[in-house]
Amino acid sequence: MVGRTRDRLRISGLARWRARLAMLPALLFLALALPVAPALGAARAPQQPANDATRVALRVAVVDENGTAVPSARITLTPKVGTAVRGETDYAGRREFSSLVPETYALHVEKEGFYAANQPAIHVGEVASAEVTLNHTREFFEQVDVVYSPPAIDPAKTQATETLHSEEIINLPYAVTRDIRYALPMLPGVLQDSTGQLHVDGASTRQVYDQIDGFNVSDPATGQFLMRVSVDAVRSVDVATSRYSTELGKGSGGAIGFRTGMGDDHFRMTATDFFPSFQDRRGLYVNSWTPRGLMSGPIRKGKAWFMDALEGEYDQTVFLELPAGADRYNVVRGSNLYKAQANLAQNNNLTVSLLVNWFNSPRSGLDPLDPVSTTRRYSANSFLFGFRDQHLFENGTLLEAGVATSSIYNRFVPQGTQTYVVTPNGTTGNYYSTSHSEGKRAQGFGNLFLPPLHADGKHEFKVGVDVDRLADHLETVRQPYLVERNDGTVSRRVSFTNTAPVTRHNVEASGYVQDRWSVNQRWLVEPGVRFDADEIVHGVAASPRIASTFLANRNGDSKISAGIGVYRDTSNLDTLARSLTGTRTDFFYDASGVNLLQPPVLSTFNINATPLRFSLTTNTSVAFEQKLPQTTYLRLELLDRRARDIWTFVNPGAPTLPPGPFSGQFNLTNNRRDHYDSAAVNLRHVFKQNHVVFVSYTRSRALSNADFGYNIDNVLFSPQAGGPLAWDAPNRILSWGWLPITHKVDAAYNVDWRSGFPFTLQNDSQEVVGPPDSRRFPSYFSLDFSLERRFTLLGFQWALRGGVNNITNRANYSYVDSNIDSPHFLTYSGSPGRGLVGRVRLLGRK
Repeated sequence: MVGRTRDRLRISGLARWRARLAMLPALLFLALALPVAPALGAARAPQQPANDATRVALRVAVVDENGTAVPSARITLTPKVGTAVRGETDYAGRREFSSLVPETYALHVEKEGFYAANQPAIHVGEVASAEVTLNHTREFFEQVDVVYSPPAIDPAKTQATETLHSEEIINLPYAVTRDIRYALPMLPGVLQDSTGQLHVDGASTRQVYDQIDGFNVSDPATGQFLMRVSVDAVRSVDVATSRYSTELGKGSGGAIGFRTGMGDDHFRMTATDFFPSFQDRRGLYVNSWTPRGLMSGPIRKGKAWFMDALEGEYDQTVFLELPAGADRYNVVRGSNLYKAQANLAQNNNLTVSLLVNWFNSPRSGLDPLDPVSTTRRYSANSFLFGFRDQHLFENGTLLEAGVATSSIYNRFVPQGTQTYVVTPNGTTGNYYSTSHSEGKRAQGFGNLFLPPLHADGKHEFKVGVDVDRLADHLETVRQPYLVERNDGTVSRRVSFTNTAPVTRHNVEASGYVQDRWSVNQRWLVEPGVRFDADEIVHGVAASPRIASTFLANRNGDSKISAGIGVYRDTSNLDTLARSLTGTRTDFFYDASGVNLLQPPVLSTFNINATPLRFSLTTNTSVAFEQKLPQTTYLRLELLDRRARDIWTFVNPGAPTLPPGPFSGQFNLTNNRRDHYDSAAVNLRHVFKQNHVVFVSYTRSRALSNADFGYNIDNVLFSPQAGGPLAWDAPNRILSWGWLPITHKVDAAYNVDWRSGFPFTLQNDSQEVVGPPDSRRFPSYFSLDFSLERRFTLLGFQWALRGGVNNITNRANYSYVDSNIDSPHFLTYSGSPGRGLVGRVRLLGRK
């Protein structure tokens, strides 16, 4: 069936997409080959005389307010007479300008996310070096004459990356502004499912590499992104989808990198939502309180600084459909990020960070169809503790190294031991399983950035290693449960055999090398290779990649980017643990609820690790960027990602067409193949004071030949089959921005429309009905709008916001009853509806 499905996918694609994607190799060839002619011409051009004694050099070093090197900062040297000279800093934050005429130059340095810096008089010839400090942009800055760095087309950037800066994260409205995960869908290619997990360009969440300040924070067992950090602590989020560095691995779908802030020589304090909100439903109660605060400042001015970002959440929900006293559940959650940085020497800094999360819900899962008795007590906590050291040597070599340990713990406990019963109208009894899991990771990495080497252009090499030790501990006890029909007769009885606690370990080792080769001022090539190995998959997997950019004109207003590379996924411990968590037996009964329809069906998960191998994903992309008039930027991007050898369970004994004998023998194979392609167009306009309007359209498809994720709690007695993935959204229009209404009032909006996610139909016998994911939710549409006014009160700067989420009250459902035998078949639920929102922020002392 998998083979037939693969053939169907090959011949059923839209003809226009096949034609578009057939152009990718040609476009890639053109992007890499077009610059050859001017490059060869430049190579044959006569060299400037080397004996001109009047020419001198100037080295410019760029650091941030904490003394950390700033790479890719744009530098402009403007003489009083003559043409300006431009360049970008290397990995060590340095740029050397040679063959300068001795005179006075104006120095201008900028980089998006920083305030621009100017030094009006650099006397080249009298000084051989200059150091510039760039300050990160902040929501409230003491100086009134600061200038934002404008966006620009970066000639040294090959990777396809979308970025959210702190201004967008704080200023834009979205559904849950206290959770950074809900901000990321404002980026094209990023979608969020009903569980809050993120999907980048059609990839599963476990195929995405998640980092906070360079440390891996993906769940060691499942690969999910579960750790939370205060939105106030985040300076920027980068989502890389294609052409990204060999430094980034362990995820074929993309990489999400969070960069958090640090204090400086000024004490600062912000606070948000420190007043709770109330609701009157069966009495007055606190329904939500989500306070968060941030403090930062110097430990020792000019030498050491700290930042502490604390957030909390209390939510209480009341269901009027349930009886009083058993009609509400609450959630208590929080996180705290503490960071400190010390400059041990002029060119050496050490950063320590501790991130802690906690969560508790005594009635998890309560809703109108699942009363208190069926809920579970859910508690969770996690932490990340790490050290990161950076040392810059005199010759321009930059060495950075980091070590960290992390843990993610979850526990689910039912309310009692009564038999759990599933009926068409809800559930009764007590939930059937108790579980306790803990994933641990110890990680260490080192990156070495070498000084530029001049040979047929300029080469900037970087090499690095990464070693992780992972552990997955799982304890699960399951009790039998019943499935009843509408008339109360038993349709199915399910029993389990439990096993002893399970612990799986793995050690991952990676290494990479990459060259940034500037052939000339307009052509850049980045070849590299990465190597991955672990204890589960034998052998070493190589991942070669190459990307290139070419500036189509001399002023840098047009850029072509292209690349092709191999990307890998890590071994998933959660998948491997399924064979060690026991077996399941299903008993199917006739209409009387007494007589068996067929012999019991035993479900087991079988794993033979010997033939398993790393998945292999080929990612090909081409992009075009153009600066339009009035600081408007256009970007077009074509992407094609094809993955094979993905781990998946198959059910070889299942009947191809019902009726037939059921089979529950699930075998782990490398048979899964995924295919994602997309065409996207983005427009971004930047106003003065960094106000922005962004518009995007994406046409895409995400397909697989193995759609079903079998597990012991949710088996399907149907063969593995293919179709669209559960987060496939063929069409999406996205727009957001914020604009000044008056000097002190800003308006912000966020519009998101997309195709509804697909879902699969099944029957009471746990069989798939029709092709996988053959139905779709209604189209999703959300319009959020807010107004915010800033004012001064009691010597402090404040901001007051009011707004409406989902203004049109669109029913954006999260759940559907997909059981064709249910009386509630195709009943949708989980729509949040329209919501009024308010926010009060203390920005700091005026």
